[in-house]
Amino acid sequence: MNRREFIKTICAGGIALGVGAVSYSWLQMEDEATMRLGCPLQKIPGVSEDEIKIIYLASLAPSGHNTQPWMITIKGPKRWVIGSDRKRWLPAVDPDNREMMLSIGAFIENLSVAAGIQGYEAEIDILGKDNFSPEIAEVRLIKGKQINISEQVIKERRTIRKHLLNTPIREEDINHLVGSNKNAVFYYPLNSNEGSYIRQANLLANKAQVYREDAQTELAQWIRWSKREASEYCNGLTPESMEMEGIVRWYAQHFFSKDDVLGKTFKNETIKLVEEQVQNCAGWLVVKSDSSTVTDLINAGRVLQSAWLRAREKLIVFHPMTQILEEEPWRMELTKELGHRGNIQFVIRIGYIAKYMQPVSLRMPVSKIIVM
Repeated sequence: MNRREFIKTICAGGIALGVGAVSYSWLQMEDEATMRLGCPLQKIPGVSEDEIKIIYLASLAPSGHNTQPWMITIKGPKRWVIGSDRKRWLPAVDPDNREMMLSIGAFIENLSVAAGIQGYEAEIDILGKDNFSPEIAEVRLIKGKQINISEQVIKERRTIRKHLLNTPIREEDINHLVGSNKNAVFYYPLNSNEGSYIRQANLLANKAQVYREDAQTELAQWIRWSKREASEYCNGLTPESMEMEGIVRWYAQHFFSKDDVLGKTFKNETIKLVEEQVQNCAGWLVVKSDSSTVTDLINAGRVLQSAWLRAREKLIVFHPMTQILEEEPWRMELTKELGHRGNIQFVIRIGYIAKYMQPVSLRMPVSKIIVM
């Protein structure tokens, strides 16, 4: 087997990615799970142990290519300002920073839940005027009542791309996911009219994006092929987080480079993988907002994360597919096609799974996201 054939085999086995997704996936990746679990919380002068725990749990939120764009500036005891690091933006697939703000929203939802676990209430004030504001939100931790939720709910949240079942989602389970957000979260079975449109549009949008060189180059920049890179950056995508196993993972770690992501074989096999994905799931979860102001984007991110944290106990997995919201004409026509007003912010491929596995996505140390 020559190099080109091996790359094709790897792609067919699951390395190929749809670029721009606010997602990353895992399956039986013990090495990287050990790396993630083996990183103790650091002591940071001027920051209490409770604050470090809360910030760490917040940082387990999802983000595009796992860039982890959030930054925390310590303004005083239990008073912070959340911002973002522009070096971790994704200008090719997210030029308006819409997805970055959604990730900050997911971060804030994690933060709010984590604060409750530690016995605090997180008071959040939105400061950002637009998606490029250096200061996005202020957080104040007020001592309050401890909530009865395990931190494992946050630690075990994950994206999964493989092995989704086509079994229809039970109505009571959809209601569990949606909770009190019935005006923001909608479910479309795979073979419904809306579900069929989303399936076809997702495939076409992926085809468009995978041949957009700036998007593919950006993806290549955020893949950490080797363990050395993974340890150095503690962010981005890895062979483990792309669900590679065995000899395929070993080969990629030792021989793959950014140039391989830009090759024709990788792109073609990515499209084949997406063709399989859009046919194999229960349906689609859609999150909308009234507009795309900073406040509405933050709230949409919180709504998604809230549903995601409730999914595991029902053995439901989430796989965000954002290309449909990044490429024309689907980005502009999606809301109308689904009969909504406002703005669609997330399209999530969902389905039951037989068994969850450990999350393995890299995480930056808390010290790297705190500014004193």
